[in-house]
Amino acid sequence: MIEHLSYSSISAYLSCAASWQFKYIEHIKSPPAVELSFGSAFHATVEQFVAGEHKADLIGLWADNWSKQIEKDNTDFGLGSPNEHFNTGVRLFTDDNVRRGILSIKADKDAKGPKLERFVELRVPGVPVPVVGYIDIITADHVPGDFKTSARTWTSDKALNEVQPLFYLAALNQAGVETPDFRFRHYVFVKTKTPQFQAIEHTHNPAQLGWLFGMIRKVWEGIEREVFPENPTGWKCSPDYCEFWHLCRGRYE
Repeated sequence: MIEHLSYSSISAYLSCAASWQFKYIEHIKSPPAVELSFGSAFHATVEQFVAGEHKADLIGLWADNWSKQIEKDNTDFGLGSPNEHFNTGVRLFTDDNVRRGILSIKADKDAKGPKLERFVELRVPGVPVPVVGYIDIITADHVPGDFKTSARTWTSDKALNEVQPLFYLAALNQAGVETPDFRFRHYVFVKTKTPQFQAIEHTHNPAQLGWLFGMIRKVWEGIEREVFPENPTGWKCSPDYCEFWHLCRGRYE
């Protein structure tokens, strides 16, 4: 029984409904790709550093979070090694531009403490279950944002076209939380040879929420009707990216 949706589960359904069924209906467990483990550990390190008002040992936090994450995930490293990816994190966290970027991030505070990893819930008319999630950060100027790691730099258009911010803004708006000018920020940590830090802010139109709600309703209708088609033309449909390849298309090769 589906008790709630999340942005990630909605995105997964749209990417490949068959893969969604394996994960959320059949509950088939599979080790995550190393990029997911890396992103989770990096994300936790930045949050803890910002929450501690930049007083902690950044590399020490990274080493601790990386070890815990790969043990928790039982991460699939393929032909790579844990040290290779750990050293990528060290390279990022020791880069002057990246460190300056992290030091520039100031979380807003309330009685619960710094506004990091705050739970939000969105109710969509026509969908009987809530859509839930966690906002990475709300900064001192009340602008929500998230932390991303990426193999390449982001463009302004890429940031603006992301759907996840709309969900966060809609949930905050529904809860009566101030969202100045419907602004959102992406903090992007780029894993290029010379690491980069990007803080990309953009403004959404509240009218886009009508589209968002309609899209979520269509996903829910597909789930209710048990419509779970494969997406063979999608980027994920390959043995390199889909953890369920061997149960699906890969069974016939």
